[in-house]
Amino acid sequence: MSDEEGSLNPAASKRRMYIALGVLFILGVLSWFTIDSSAVLHVQGFTSRYVSFGDRDVEIRWLPILFLSLFAVKVLLANMRARLEARDSQ
Repeated sequence: MSDEEGSLNPAASKRRMYIALGVLFILGVLSWFTIDSSAVLHVQGFTSRYVSFGDRDVEIRWLPILFLSLFAVKVLLANMRARLEARDSQ
């Protein structure tokens, strides 16, 4: 068992990180092919002092991809943090 696999924090395991990223990827592919491409969400325009954008239609199939990618970033950051903490404690 390597040092990473034997650490106290399970988030430091590269194997677990790859499994989590694989599951998120599979969920993303399934959501992409499950949601119809013609399903759109109309977003009304917005204007303020600092930001302005016009009316647009957003494909709903991109929303789960956005959320899953945020979870993937969280998995990567947690893994890097756990590995750095394990390295610093040695």
